[in-house]
Amino acid sequence: LKQTYSMLKQAAQMSEVKNGEMTDWLIPGYDTSKPTAVSGTTAVREFVQMYYEPYLQTIHKDELKSSSTPYDYFYYTNDGQRVESAGHTLYSIALINGVYLHFNANLGVSSNITLRIDINGKQNPNTIGIDTFYILAYPRIELVGEGESRETLLNRCKTSNNESSQMFCGALIMADGWEIRDDYPWR
Repeated sequence: LKQTYSMLKQAAQMSEVKNGEMTDWLIPGYDTSKPTAVSGTTAVREFVQMYYEPYLQTIHKDELKSSSTPYDYFYYTNDGQRVESAGHTLYSIALINGVYLHFNANLGVSSNITLRIDINGKQNPNTIGIDTFYILAYPRIELVGEGESRETLLNRCKTSNNESSQMFCGALIMADGWEIRDDYPWR
């Protein structure tokens, strides 16, 4: 997780040298003042290909044809519930170290690109807080919940059967100096 976070930060910094400040990056084909001219899948794919891929060592890309196309494995909450939104990844890449990056987007007035990091690729358990973590990839790079108090992060992370709360687990690990402390709820 720490290595991937660092790689993404470095990729964004290198991209900023060529493409300007991240806050000025545009999502291709998307204009918040009118309906989007392209699908979310196309917009995210082109965004990742323009701003991230040139600065990451990749071994595989999944060019999905629609936002409802599931990839060939599922994700789970810590109590074993399948995460239904996992089928809505818009673009995926596999890094040379085996980490999978699954990009999604919330396109609207406050558009952002989100990212699910699977630190061991397709290998199990594919469970939030164990081998799957969430990060914001645009308009800034930060783990979901980054900057929150440790108590808030711990309480959110340990909530069972709640994907939106378990998204805070990566920020908890970061807040703990990239270590998994004895009170970390998932192993």
